Amino acid sequence: MYSLVKGRIKKKNNNYPSLYDIFELGDRVKRVYKDKNGNSKEYKGIVLAIDKKSIEIYWDSIDGKYRPKEMEIGFSNCQIDEIFYGTDKYSSIEKDKNYN
Repeated sequence: MYSLVKGRIKKKNNNYPSLYDIFELGDRVKRVYKDKNGNSKEYKGIVLAIDKKSIEIYWDSIDGKYRPKEMEIGFSNCQIDEIFYGTDKYSSIEKDKNYN
Protein backbone atom coordinates (compact mmCIF):
# COMPACT_ATOMS: atom_id res chain seq x y z
CA MET A 1 0.00 0.00 0.00
CA TYR A 2 2.79 2.47 0.92
CA SER A 3 6.51 2.50 0.42
CA LEU A 4 9.09 4.27 2.51
CA VAL A 5 11.25 6.52 0.34
CA LYS A 6 14.06 8.52 1.99
CA GLY A 7 12.26 8.63 5.33
CA ARG A 8 8.89 9.59 3.82
CA ILE A 9 5.86 7.49 3.09
CA LYS A 10 4.80 7.79 -0.52
CA LYS A 11 1.11 7.54 -1.42
CA LYS A 12 0.10 4.71 -3.72
CA ASN A 13 -3.63 5.13 -2.98
CA ASN A 14 -5.72 8.11 -2.01
CA ASN A 15 -5.62 7.07 1.66
CA TYR A 16 -2.92 7.42 4.28
CA PRO A 17 -1.85 4.58 6.55
CA SER A 18 -3.35 4.54 10.02
CA LEU A 19 -1.48 6.83 12.40
CA TYR A 20 -2.04 4.16 15.06
CA ASP A 21 0.15 1.79 13.02
CA ILE A 22 3.00 4.30 12.82
CA PHE A 23 2.97 6.12 16.17
CA GLU A 24 2.30 5.12 19.76
CA LEU A 25 1.62 7.33 22.75
CA GLY A 26 4.94 8.32 24.28
CA ASP A 27 6.95 7.97 21.05
CA ARG A 28 9.76 10.47 20.65
CA VAL A 29 9.47 12.31 17.33
CA LYS A 30 11.42 14.94 15.45
CA ARG A 31 11.15 17.45 12.64
CA VAL A 32 13.32 20.19 11.16
CA TYR A 33 12.38 23.88 10.92
CA LYS A 34 13.93 25.98 8.14
CA ASP A 35 13.73 29.76 8.25
CA LYS A 36 13.74 32.08 5.23
CA ASN A 37 17.56 32.36 5.39
CA GLY A 38 17.99 28.59 5.11
CA ASN A 39 19.01 28.10 8.76
CA SER A 40 17.57 24.99 10.34
CA LYS A 41 16.69 23.81 13.84
CA GLU A 42 15.79 20.29 14.87
CA TYR A 43 12.75 20.04 17.14
CA LYS A 44 12.10 16.92 19.21
CA GLY A 45 9.07 16.03 21.25
CA ILE A 46 6.75 13.37 22.57
CA VAL A 47 3.44 12.10 21.16
CA LEU A 48 0.65 12.87 23.63
CA ALA A 49 -2.46 11.96 21.63
CA ILE A 50 -3.36 10.19 18.40
CA ASP A 51 -6.58 10.11 16.41
CA LYS A 52 -7.45 9.13 12.85
CA LYS A 53 -6.32 12.42 11.27
CA SER A 54 -3.79 14.00 13.64
CA ILE A 55 -1.31 13.62 16.46
CA GLU A 56 -0.69 16.01 19.34
CA ILE A 57 2.95 16.58 20.22
CA TYR A 58 4.65 18.31 23.12
CA TRP A 59 7.85 19.77 21.66
CA ASP A 60 10.49 19.90 24.38
CA SER A 61 13.88 20.45 22.75
CA ILE A 62 15.61 22.37 19.98
CA ASP A 63 18.96 21.17 18.66
CA GLY A 64 19.40 18.93 21.70
CA LYS A 65 18.69 21.65 24.30
CA TYR A 66 15.75 20.94 26.61
CA ARG A 67 13.21 23.81 26.58
CA PRO A 68 15.59 26.64 25.63
CA LYS A 69 14.37 30.20 26.27
CA GLU A 70 13.91 30.91 22.55
CA MET A 71 11.49 28.01 22.18
CA GLU A 72 8.15 29.53 21.19
CA ILE A 73 5.92 26.48 20.83
CA GLY A 74 5.16 23.81 23.33
CA PHE A 75 2.22 21.88 21.93
CA SER A 76 1.02 21.34 18.39
CA ASN A 77 -1.75 19.34 16.81
CA CYS A 78 -0.36 18.13 13.48
CA GLN A 79 -2.77 17.09 10.76
CA ILE A 80 -2.11 14.03 8.60
CA ASP A 81 -0.83 15.95 5.53
CA GLU A 82 1.65 17.84 7.71
CA ILE A 83 2.79 14.61 9.40
CA PHE A 84 3.71 12.89 6.13
CA TYR A 85 4.73 15.83 3.93
CA GLY A 86 5.57 18.73 6.23
CA THR A 87 4.84 22.38 5.46
CA ASP A 88 6.73 25.19 3.80
CA LYS A 89 8.70 25.71 7.05
CA TYR A 90 8.67 22.31 8.74
CA SER A 91 9.77 18.87 7.54
CA SER A 92 7.60 15.80 7.91
CA ILE A 93 7.38 14.22 11.36
CA GLU A 94 9.21 11.00 12.01
CA LYS A 95 10.11 8.83 14.97
CA ASP A 96 13.37 9.67 16.71
CA LYS A 97 15.25 6.42 16.20
CA ASN A 98 18.16 7.63 18.36
CA TYR A 99 15.97 7.70 21.46
CA ASN A 100 16.23 4.65 23.73
